[in-house]
Amino acid sequence: MMSVTDWKKINLQMIAKSLQELTYEQVLSPVAAEVRDESSVGRYQLKLASGITYSFHAWRGVWTDLKVQAASIRRNGEEAESAGQFFIDIQKETGMDDIILGNFLEEMHNTLYADLHILQRNRSFSLEQITEMSGEAVQTVLKGHPKILLNKGRIGWSADDQDQFGPEFQKPIQFAWLAVDKSLCLAGIDKSLEGDALLNECIQELNAFKVELAKKSLQEKDFYFVPVHPWQWERYIKIQFAEYLHAGKAYYLGTWGDKYIPQISLRTFSNISRPEKLDVKLPITILNTSAIRGIPGKYMKQGPALSHALSELCRCDNQLSSVTVLEEKAGISVSHPLYKQVGQAPYRYNEFLGVLWRQSSSSHLKDGEKALIAGSLFHVDESGRSLIGAYIQNSGLSICEWLKAYFKSVFIPLYHLQVQHGVGLVAHGQNVVVRMKNHTPVGLFLKDFQGDLRLSQDSEALSGFDLTRLPKHYLIHDLLTGHLVTVLRFISETLQECDKYHEDKFYAVLGQCLQDYLQKNPTLVSSKDFKSVDLLQEKFHRVLVNKVRFKIGYADSAERPLPILGDDLVNPIAQALKKVSL
Repeated sequence: MMSVTDWKKINLQMIAKSLQELTYEQVLSPVAAEVRDESSVGRYQLKLASGITYSFHAWRGVWTDLKVQAASIRRNGEEAESAGQFFIDIQKETGMDDIILGNFLEEMHNTLYADLHILQRNRSFSLEQITEMSGEAVQTVLKGHPKILLNKGRIGWSADDQDQFGPEFQKPIQFAWLAVDKSLCLAGIDKSLEGDALLNECIQELNAFKVELAKKSLQEKDFYFVPVHPWQWERYIKIQFAEYLHAGKAYYLGTWGDKYIPQISLRTFSNISRPEKLDVKLPITILNTSAIRGIPGKYMKQGPALSHALSELCRCDNQLSSVTVLEEKAGISVSHPLYKQVGQAPYRYNEFLGVLWRQSSSSHLKDGEKALIAGSLFHVDESGRSLIGAYIQNSGLSICEWLKAYFKSVFIPLYHLQVQHGVGLVAHGQNVVVRMKNHTPVGLFLKDFQGDLRLSQDSEALSGFDLTRLPKHYLIHDLLTGHLVTVLRFISETLQECDKYHEDKFYAVLGQCLQDYLQKNPTLVSSKDFKSVDLLQEKFHRVLVNKVRFKIGYADSAERPLPILGDDLVNPIAQALKKVSL
């Protein structure tokens, strides 16, 4: 049940997050009200073109953003209450026109609806209980993407849909199943899953399933069997593919198989009936965070071979010994023959129907281990205690020792993949999964290679695969923006705010780990283009994501939106190495 206090609290948290991220993105420019060391808490003022003034207490992090104390926020001297009013007040600063702002407010209300439930759910667990949860269970208490202001927008879902399918509600679902004529499909299936093996990953009652096929006189050799999210079936597939359902090119087979729960990404599902079985990723045609959540078919056919090749690359390199690839074992993409003919049709029309089967982290875990998405580590409970602080305390290590374990088993392997092999993965908080043992990082799981795996232009790794190639100084942002800014920035701020471990110490430890790595690999440093991927250089590019939404709005597009650049950032790693002696 909603209380006025809770509603006000989540609105203030959203305003605080927006002040932080829009300061980072140089959309807003709050001014310190007094001369002081900005790394300590003080009062700030933000005077807007609308004539409204916001004031609040905050401290400035090493990435230039402001860590705002939500309860301190005042609007024209009165206690602020409405995130919606805040976005209206800053309309001129964001540059949103009225059409975009109206859509933005709709997405805001959807996000607040989910935020409210997450706030209340967190009260059901102590921090100590959360540290003992599985990685999947921890995802149900997380607040979501730290950079995207409206990170649970889920445009297209009703309140009932949110309650039924939102990962924070943890309601198990079964998939609907279709038989789709192979002529409509693009498929890549590992040889180990030929025949009934792939169906057996999801459906235990195979005999009954085959009776259903016989009733419809279906020959298995002519069809692929595709699971469908129940919402996607009702909202899109049943209507958009009606012609093919009536013409015998596709058949609805009903609801079958194991029960699944959604991960925080919404469209990837963990098997709770048989956790060792493959995870399943499905299209859900809603706008959430930066894009419509379909599944593109472009890379589907090569998925199993590509992820196997990446596994082999990691196995053959001693410096990647901590890395485990969650291999994509099968994928099917179903194109709609009509939309396919419209070259510049919105991308969502070509991503309605498909499925990806991927190894679960559970299938690789040993006794005493858990798999935790990196985005879990900056979680803070309602009393202001950090989850990373609790893990560190339980590990018996010092903060410095624990961070070294993280950097050596997670960050350095990601960097090594880029500088040694020219392989980049968009290393955000959901793609990077930390293998934990005794509450300590010991390894890294890699996943999601459908467009999120790219190569440098001169890379000789993974040859023979159709992958996007980028200049090295672009590719490095998969790590720089994807992990340093979108994960480590929030971990370092959390440790300073909750556990009194200064950010400069944090980045000095990271800098030392990088220096150790480079000393062991001197040929990298002497290469002609090392400067473009040097994480100890003085400045970095600042990549903006929220500003993109303000600019492009919510209209359909043929391609997914791309980020834009702001002013350069002073590199906090290089600065910390000058200030701190470890």
